[in-house]
Amino acid sequence: MIKFSHYNELIPIRSSGDYLLYNIISGGLQVLTNRLGKVVSELSVLPEFTPAAYPALEEELSRLASLGFFVDNQLDEIANYQQNYHNSQLRKYTDNSHIGLTIGTTITCNMGCPYCFEVIKPNKSLRDKEVVEGIAAYIEDMIQRAPVKKWSSLSIVWYGGEPLINKEAIRQLSAHFIPLCEKYNIAYDASIITNGILLDRENWFFLKENQVKDVQITIDGSKEVHDVYRPLKSRGGKNYEKILEHLSMMPLGMNANIRINTDKRVAATLPALLDDLQAYGIWPQRFREVSIKLAWMRAYKDADIADLRFMTQEEFFEAEHAFSELLIEKFASWPGHTNVKPPKLKWKFPEKQSDCATYVSPYSFTFDTEGTIHKCWETIHDTRKSSGQQVFASWDPEDFRKYLDYNRTTVHPTCYNCKFNPVCEGLSCAYDTLNMLKENELPCTAWKTQLPAYFEKMYDLMQENEDRVVIATPKNTAHQTHANK
Repeated sequence: MIKFSHYNELIPIRSSGDYLLYNIISGGLQVLTNRLGKVVSELSVLPEFTPAAYPALEEELSRLASLGFFVDNQLDEIANYQQNYHNSQLRKYTDNSHIGLTIGTTITCNMGCPYCFEVIKPNKSLRDKEVVEGIAAYIEDMIQRAPVKKWSSLSIVWYGGEPLINKEAIRQLSAHFIPLCEKYNIAYDASIITNGILLDRENWFFLKENQVKDVQITIDGSKEVHDVYRPLKSRGGKNYEKILEHLSMMPLGMNANIRINTDKRVAATLPALLDDLQAYGIWPQRFREVSIKLAWMRAYKDADIADLRFMTQEEFFEAEHAFSELLIEKFASWPGHTNVKPPKLKWKFPEKQSDCATYVSPYSFTFDTEGTIHKCWETIHDTRKSSGQQVFASWDPEDFRKYLDYNRTTVHPTCYNCKFNPVCEGLSCAYDTLNMLKENELPCTAWKTQLPAYFEKMYDLMQENEDRVVIATPKNTAHQTHANK
């Protein structure tokens, strides 16, 4: 006997009468005829059945069972998923061979963004030689003592404040970490999160010299909104235009991700922003090296948010879809697109989520300017919210036990039973999740409410013009943080 999988979504398509059957665990998608879809709908509420009881559809039902849409009626799928998740948690000491570091070179910033932790107004920079050497020594101690046979990679995110205010910390720590990786035959990569104001030609090449290949720059819409939401502390200087000028200077061999913290005001100016990016030769001209991504704008507690026009999660989900269509439209109108294969609208699927490595991995950390260890980017400005450990001691995973024991399947009864738990990006940020639960809120994924309507819309678009839509292959996502900067 078998039963309808707990992780299925059955979606009727009103335009054709067909049904879509999607499984969140496997990522499998099937198109069902109206007749088969109606039967599957009836079976979805039964505790058990056998395909043989439906001789006219036995072959189709058996095929769906072989694809995981029906499971053994004795299987507790939720407990099975939880056990698999728990097993993966136990393996993170031995199977995880990646070291992920976020290093705050300074908490000082030349911008006063209202949604950032600038509200705290910290003013510290990493300048103490003892701290620089302590960070490097702490990681080497971990490399030598951890139960990992072969380390695969070490990645660094240079963070702030505005990290380029304190370039010397980047230079000094790079001089430690690059030889360290060579010594232990570990792949090394580095990226930086910067507002772009200091990213002139000299600093682009400074980053290249220090093996920083990826840059994230935030631009919150076109000039009229960006300069309000991300104001410079010094008056009279160029802001929006300077960032675009600096982006246009990006040397070959580097990649840039333009992050757009999006509320309703920002969303209204996205076409103008894309026009400006094109005018400066940034995008679509350099589409292979420059990516653009919306982020759901949120704010730190006690921040001055009077000018912000926040979106609901559902509104942001719609904004992301509309932006994908806008990018395709803008790309198609670019004169240079004729020599490039035309882009298609990607039918996105919920991606299986990994918990934030900075929080739950025994080999990932955030270091503040004084050598204090944090397990979340979001606390780097506040020592009171750190792990309480510092780099001047030896590495001991037991120092971080409360972080390593985070479990997305047991944080709340609702989350335990939710079919969207495996793909819930809200649960990936443990720091946010635990704080929201204290306020009796749940960090639910937008897929929980938006999946049926979105899938139906994309299916209809594909039926109208199959050359317009491409199905994006679902993948596991390793989240680090939402880092609202």
